[in-house]
Amino acid sequence: MGSEPVTNYVKDLWQELSMDPVPFTPEQLRREEEKLRSRVRRRSLVGRGIGWLVVAAFTLYLFVFPNLLQRIGSLLSIAGVVYCLIQLRLQRPRPMPDAGETESIRFYRAELERLRDFHRGGWLWSRVIVLLPGPIIFMAGFARAYPNLGLGTFVWVNALVVFVGAVAVGVPLNLKLARQYQRRIDALDAWQRG
Repeated sequence: MGSEPVTNYVKDLWQELSMDPVPFTPEQLRREEEKLRSRVRRRSLVGRGIGWLVVAAFTLYLFVFPNLLQRIGSLLSIAGVVYCLIQLRLQRPRPMPDAGETESIRFYRAELERLRDFHRGGWLWSRVIVLLPGPIIFMAGFARAYPNLGLGTFVWVNALVVFVGAVAVGVPLNLKLARQYQRRIDALDAWQRG
């Protein structure tokens, strides 16, 4: 078990080394930018789809569950997901303008920086913090509304496992994406210097 982080690091490093070198002729840069836009568009589409399903579920819960805590939790959950959907909308990829090589490189670098920043720092932690209260309050309302089911402890443990699992998976994935974008930025900078 102790060698897993080392193995994962070596695997990531090997994949980075085995990637094609970063091409920067205007045509190759345009292809790289299109691949980047395609990947971001695909991830955003999945994120938006999941987000709207969660909004639909908690909207239904507003009408199905009569408990005030559940309704407040549902409203907060909807607000948190809508906040994340707005962030996804603000981070949608922009097409590369027709420009010379220098302007194309600046645009591509700015897009990489924008995406890197979306997956780390304030953008990332704001999503984590905004999504936390709604489901917790909803689960508290559920435990309170149905005390005769004996689910109080189960509901709290379930809420904790879901949240910790989401943070334990979601945060490292976002930080990994931020590191990948930073490596591309570094390669672009190295090419410009050399």
